[in-house]
Amino acid sequence: MLVKFWGVRGSIPTPVSTGRITGKIIRALSSAKGVDLDDPQAVRAYVESLPLEIRGTCGGNTACVEVTTAEHHIILDAGSGLRELGLALLEGPFGKGEGTAHLFMSHTHWDHIQGFPFFVPAYIPGNRLYIYNPEDDIEERFNKQQVNENMFPKRLADMDARKEFVTIGKEGVDLGEVKVSYIKLPHPGGAYAYRIEEDGKVLIYATDGEYKNVNQQDWQRYLKFFSKADALIFDAMYTFDESVTKEGWGHSTSLVGVDIAVKTGISKLILFHHEPTYNDGKLNEILEKTTSYYSLVRQEGHLEIILAVEGLELEI
Repeated sequence: MLVKFWGVRGSIPTPVSTGRITGKIIRALSSAKGVDLDDPQAVRAYVESLPLEIRGTCGGNTACVEVTTAEHHIILDAGSGLRELGLALLEGPFGKGEGTAHLFMSHTHWDHIQGFPFFVPAYIPGNRLYIYNPEDDIEERFNKQQVNENMFPKRLADMDARKEFVTIGKEGVDLGEVKVSYIKLPHPGGAYAYRIEEDGKVLIYATDGEYKNVNQQDWQRYLKFFSKADALIFDAMYTFDESVTKEGWGHSTSLVGVDIAVKTGISKLILFHHEPTYNDGKLNEILEKTTSYYSLVRQEGHLEIILAVEGLELEI
């Protein structure tokens, strides 16, 4: 399966300011000594050699991850990143009204649902959207976001694609060669992690969870659910210090992600749902500290730690 990240932030979209872009340009030019700025190839090679925090950005859109399997198009959450995903999908069957997507919602806090009214494929007749969640009022929640013109110009009923809201039972979802199971996470209002399995490969999407006050029985349930995944997309919103001051907000840290990954034999840990006040430099610092922490607690095997950034593609 191919995984692509379209939105990696938590809480609220965070576009890069002019001031930050200017700062990146200044840093890049200050280090360009010896580079022939009249040679386009030399300039490109120099820019591509710079760290992401200077040459680009981790991105500012909220949670949205695309998973492409052999036969299915799966979307995880409908944050603001869903808008750009929708525009990209128009180049294929969705632009002709011939597309089918399976949208799995972790929960319906604003940052995970706000992109749906701007998802262009949902306005094209013929497209089919299956929207999944274990709660039986998921359609009502989507309706509330577009309930009247005071909230948004178009209602859910005005979106002409065929939309089917599916309440997931305890057995999960069977999409033929793809199996999707879930577990409820400790988060205000509740949130769900999803385990996607195809041809022996396992991807887990576990955003929005806080594990501080979890009892031993539930902790073992989580470890069993996460066990031996090829990749875990994990809520690493806070640093350890900030997690202490923001207890009860429902989010975790990259260090907890490492502990879970080490205990359950996970191959790739993808740090996700970034705090909106953290700039690219801060996120890179978190990645470095997480890698250092792993070097202290590592056991058998190897864990690859990856910072989720918009546009990142991973083959699972």
